[in-house]
Amino acid sequence: MQPSLIGNHTRLAAGIALLLALPGLSRGQQPAASPLAVAPVRGYLSVEAFELRKEFVLDFDAVAERVGAAGVTTIDATNRVALEKAIGDWLVPLCPVSVDGRPLAMDLDRVHFVRPDVEKGLVVEDRESVAAAEALVGVVFAAALDGPPGEVRVRWEVFPPDGSEAVVEAGVRGQRTARKLSMAAPELVWKNESGLTAPALLKVPAAPVRTWGDVIGSVPGWAAMGCCLAGLLPLLLGRRRLAVGTAPVGLVLGGLLLAWGWQRDSRIVVSAEQADEICYALLRNVYHAFDYRRESDIYDTLARSATGDLLTRIYLEIQRSLQVETQGGARVRVTDVDLRRCEPGGSMVGGFEAECEWVAVGTVTHWGHTHDRVNRYRARLSVAPVAGEWRLVGLELVSEERI
Repeated sequence: MQPSLIGNHTRLAAGIALLLALPGLSRGQQPAASPLAVAPVRGYLSVEAFELRKEFVLDFDAVAERVGAAGVTTIDATNRVALEKAIGDWLVPLCPVSVDGRPLAMDLDRVHFVRPDVEKGLVVEDRESVAAAEALVGVVFAAALDGPPGEVRVRWEVFPPDGSEAVVEAGVRGQRTARKLSMAAPELVWKNESGLTAPALLKVPAAPVRTWGDVIGSVPGWAAMGCCLAGLLPLLLGRRRLAVGTAPVGLVLGGLLLAWGWQRDSRIVVSAEQADEICYALLRNVYHAFDYRRESDIYDTLARSATGDLLTRIYLEIQRSLQVETQGGARVRVTDVDLRRCEPGGSMVGGFEAECEWVAVGTVTHWGHTHDRVNRYRARLSVAPVAGEWRLVGLELVSEERI
């Protein structure tokens, strides 16, 4: 997600309409690739607020000999997995990265044979057999960051067999620059001059905080105290025998009235404007959680917007919806949420329900290509105060549609 959040739904909806109207952009197409992209060894350093990715796109012929596959002429089901593993293992110690002067350990995220796609840049190779001479390999390493880095350095160590230059791009989404690195000048330095910042959670309107004092001061509370007093009055007047019968009845009736008063007063009715503001902030913050890479960070941030069993279900559902299968597991980064409809549907005990429809606008960046993704959702949200703050306590997904 980008640090700027668009709160005006009308302007965002207009922006989406413009995006979908532009030729090619609605399908995620990007301008034609630079001639630099035909280099046999290409690298990409993708910087985000909470994640850094080091990516390779390699002609198989450029690395075959170095992974013991010089005699391979065809990539197929018999050797594909073994070759992907060999290439990934070979790259693990190469091209070390440091962030703000400290070495950064990066995990091997995925390795796939890939092929060019007009709309999506590169997608996972789906042909049963590919000639080694035309095969491409995409490799992604990733690491979690605690926040936007000030400086990233990488010493490039992967070059074509003839020792010629490698082309490496570095930067944030929409602001990437390509450089030619050589064995004589292998270092690439990226500095945060673009103003990359960590996106912040939206402020959720305050939730009502109820106490037993509120109930006691209400009409049911006064009635409950009257029943208790009537039941105990004989005891206060010294009529002990009569009190044996009246006191339990008065106390039971008083307790029932208090319980009824608590339940009655716990039904929260919100206006359409209040429901819109609350639901928009909660949904936006849910998607913000997936800016993080570490699972613990994602859960901790989700816990600010959801609670109970729903927390795990939201994590799994959104994780699934943000994965892009044809890109080998690349994840969509949601940049904006447009809440198009939010209609409170009556009240529920302790909170409210709302019928909502929203659009999540995001981007997928992988192997040097960025394209847009827009999904539309319809769901019934259940929202309630938890420790004085609004939380999602229920979510019934009605439909999910790729626009």
